Amino acid sequence: MSPQARRGHDRWRRARCALCLAGLACILVLSPASAHAGTWTLLSCEQPNGQPAPTESWSASATGALGPDSGSSDSCAAGGELAALSSGEAPQSAYDGPEWVFTAPPGSTIAGGTITASLSAPHGQAWIGTPSGSYDAADVLANCQYNLACGQDGTLEGTFPITHPGGSRLYATAVCVGASEGATSCPASGGIDAIVSIRSAAIELANDATPAGSDFGGTLLGPNAQGTAELAFQATDAGGPGIYLVVMQIDGKTVYSGTPNNNEGRCVPAGTSEGVLMFDHAQPCRTSESVDVPVNTATLPNGMHTLKVIVQDAAANTSVVYDGQISTLQPANSSLGALPGPGSPPGAGAPGASTPPASPAGQANGSVASESAHLELGQRRRVTRSFAKRALRISGRLLDAQGKPISSAILDVLQQVKGTPKLRVVGHARTRANGTFAVNAPNGPSRIVQVAYRAFSTDTGYAATAEITERVQAGVRLHVTPRKTGSQGTITLTGRVLGPVPPQGVSVNLLVHYRGAWEPFRTPRTDAAGRFTVVYEFQGALGRFPFRAEVPPSQADFAFGRGISKVVYVATD
Repeated sequence: MSPQARRGHDRWRRARCALCLAGLACILVLSPASAHAGTWTLLSCEQPNGQPAPTESWSASATGALGPDSGSSDSCAAGGELAALSSGEAPQSAYDGPEWVFTAPPGSTIAGGTITASLSAPHGQAWIGTPSGSYDAADVLANCQYNLACGQDGTLEGTFPITHPGGSRLYATAVCVGASEGATSCPASGGIDAIVSIRSAAIELANDATPAGSDFGGTLLGPNAQGTAELAFQATDAGGPGIYLVVMQIDGKTVYSGTPNNNEGRCVPAGTSEGVLMFDHAQPCRTSESVDVPVNTATLPNGMHTLKVIVQDAAANTSVVYDGQISTLQPANSSLGALPGPGSPPGAGAPGASTPPASPAGQANGSVASESAHLELGQRRRVTRSFAKRALRISGRLLDAQGKPISSAILDVLQQVKGTPKLRVVGHARTRANGTFAVNAPNGPSRIVQVAYRAFSTDTGYAATAEITERVQAGVRLHVTPRKTGSQGTITLTGRVLGPVPPQGVSVNLLVHYRGAWEPFRTPRTDAAGRFTVVYEFQGALGRFPFRAEVPPSQADFAFGRGISKVVYVATD
């Protein structure tokens, strides 16, 4: 631990001790975090079924000089515990002692969870905490000092919720404490100063890294796939807990769902808690995996189909890594019946067949596939929308060169987010009998949304495209507490910028309406989750003051326009 971090660590301990000695409760109980994408739980020492669990991400450490019998031990593999014991067999500096430190895996932060432990402190102090920048009592999960708050038998036992999410470390420490506040050394007591023992930990971790897919190939993507065809690609989860699930859907129906590699059992969950997967290894699943999935295309009708591939990591971050069209054409002796022979009229062949026959150009897309088709959109080509109302419904019509409708054609819906290099497929639409279509584009930031038509399955480009430029304003929420204070009182402004926020956060202007104009007074930067907190002190002002938050446009890696929160009023007297 660096000298600077050590000084802050000691300041936190002393501040916490003062609060405890004043009789304030040092155990903060919070409700368990609800399940949501972007989190997973790392189990330590003991699994929910009572079996031992590894203690990855825990490391033994110490502050200052230790007594001869002081130290840390790990007996979890044998069904024991993580323990730290401070013994005053020799004089030592106040607040010196052994500790166990949990460090979140790279790319993850602590989001919640629980620690099951026992603490005892006959002469010293035993505590578990998740230090924040404020070093306040809310950092403390459990605390024992000179048996204060330790129960009649001098021991505090229980399952303690983890507070202050967002950090990367958690400490469990047993230290000696001076006879009075400000003491510089601990006397040789000849006995135990403090003990902290961790029986189990279920630490919920936040990780927003999204999986990706690349190098797609295989016979399923070739023209007119038949029989058992395969799709091969590389799935990656750089910075995340690894590839947990691959799902393939054809025309909206799941044809495959599974874990491509269980990583020698590490990628098999030990259970779930409110929908959050629990693992007992710091890197449960492989971060890169070659996927090769066979698909029986004989169960599909001949013609064009949509293929969607979804990859999910162990933190339930999900990405659509492939969304495109495939074509199938079974041989004449397949179980689907004979295909049209030479000279057969369109639509002939298997009973009920409605897909046009294949041509040298590939499978036809629509009733009268045309390389000269054009798309008409039924709305403006430039739109501006608020974050709350950013759902975009696109409608239009597909016509051939003579103005006749093309029915039963599959259209690609693509988007290019502002600041990214290229368009990617995000959905599909199918034209009706009169050539019209309507599709809901997924919610997104400022972007170009394009509808595109490919006439034949082997075409490398689109025959017709139409696009909309959408500008989306940033979403931002602001809360102020208290809403009424004195003329020299202090208020706390907290808020969150909505939508995907880059790892470095974004800048937010905090403004107050004063003397007829909105005046900026702070410009905090959010964390990676979009959250910000600012403390503001009035300087003798009296009245009712409006506050609001503004997100400036054109910030790096943040594809939203200027956004403004609702106004929050604060009264002073």
